[in-house]
Amino acid sequence: MKEPVITLTLEEYEELRKEHECLEKEHAELQRKYEASLQEYSRQVEEISACTAVIADLRWKLADLTRRLWGKSSEKRHLPEDAGQLSICFESPSDVNDPVAEEQKTAGKSVTSENGYNRFRKSFTKKITPHARKPIDPSLPREEIIIPMPEGLSLEGATKLGEEVSEQYAVSPARFYVKRIIRPKYRLADGRIITAPMPVMAHPHSNASESVLAHIATAKYYDHLPLHRQLDIFEREGIHLSPSTVSNWMMAAAQRLEPIYNELRELVKDSYYVMADETPHLVLESDRPGALHRGYMWNFYLPRFHTPFFEYHKGRGSSGTDTLLAGQVRVVQSDGFAVYDKFDTLPGKLHLCCWAHVRRNFVEAEGNDPPRARHALGQIGGLYAVEEKIRMEHLEGEAVVKLRREKSYPIIKELEKWCKEEYGHTVDKSPIAKAMFYMYTRFEQLSGYVNDAQFCIDNNPVERSIRPLTLNRKNTLFSGSHEAKTCGGNFLFTDGML
Repeated sequence: MKEPVITLTLEEYEELRKEHECLEKEHAELQRKYEASLQEYSRQVEEISACTAVIADLRWKLADLTRRLWGKSSEKRHLPEDAGQLSICFESPSDVNDPVAEEQKTAGKSVTSENGYNRFRKSFTKKITPHARKPIDPSLPREEIIIPMPEGLSLEGATKLGEEVSEQYAVSPARFYVKRIIRPKYRLADGRIITAPMPVMAHPHSNASESVLAHIATAKYYDHLPLHRQLDIFEREGIHLSPSTVSNWMMAAAQRLEPIYNELRELVKDSYYVMADETPHLVLESDRPGALHRGYMWNFYLPRFHTPFFEYHKGRGSSGTDTLLAGQVRVVQSDGFAVYDKFDTLPGKLHLCCWAHVRRNFVEAEGNDPPRARHALGQIGGLYAVEEKIRMEHLEGEAVVKLRREKSYPIIKELEKWCKEEYGHTVDKSPIAKAMFYMYTRFEQLSGYVNDAQFCIDNNPVERSIRPLTLNRKNTLFSGSHEAKTCGGNFLFTDGML
């Protein structure tokens, strides 16, 4: 079949060509607008995604701030309800399952006496036992006060049946007195003049006895009462002391404790296993009046002796661990602070990390990504369940290591596998991503505790031993000098041993 032949005049052809050129231009313009629209759509999608991430982050920050301000600080987890477990019922089975018995029970309680009182009231049916007051310690001194009979009452012919004795706690305010030290002075037959020797004093050539130094130090470091408040108490008793004088007394008392402090430092150096942590403390700058320097009190805790050792440093750098490096310490347990990472590279050293810090990060991230955070918290709870079993059954030595390797180590490996698979699906720099990254980069240090019974799953003991310092810091706000804070460590270790 022959193709049809279309014959056009020159004018028609020219008109069609111009129309074709116009259509091509329109097509090119539409293509350009389409590509621009695609770019704008992609930009808006990215912007919406970024805004969504920001909104989620702000929501988490708001929830986290609300939790920190008003929520519970405890990280204890509540066990989820198990549908396969029967609920505890405090009623008898017959009362619950038999409606007739339940109706008869209700009807019986409605019976009242003639006076209108319910015979089945709790006050009638249940004997109320008053609170049993604990007896007062018989070793405490007693001051007897005998109350006479009222005036005008004749006791002639009366027979005394006994006495009614009641005891109450009483307190007398602290009694301040002056201790006079009298030393006889003689002229001997040969003309020499001698005086009785001065007794040993904690702070010679001062008017502060050992009892005053102990009283002030105990009130400051154990009862967390700043010096200026103690001076007010002295003022009420008519004793006027200057702050600089009392500060010098404390410096002198700290120097007397220095031999014990140095022995404890040597004990830390010779220890096999030490927990470490540090906490900030503000100190006045001597060269810049009014300025505050952020110093750090380092705490090296000895789990074997349940004793902390505090050491003040002006910074948070690597010099804080010089005491551990100078001795025979083999195992150091700490949080994830980078300064402790040097123990990972030194031969013969072992660095352990803390599962409590890992758990804390997931608790904070629970509002950001509940499913992943709760999964991790559930697994970590399994690790602590093993430790609870060890404590309840009083296991020791190889029994502890065997149980941890059988129960705890598989949980740690499962967490490592889960973290590797899920980390790529999290939003970068989100709370859950930070928590997973913190845990994943420290699995080697987190799993080391399973190989030795004396190792702990976390370094909570060292954090608990810092509490006295934290309470003291809240009341004193800052220290007057670096030297004063250094001397403060001499008292803080005694506080931890009390």
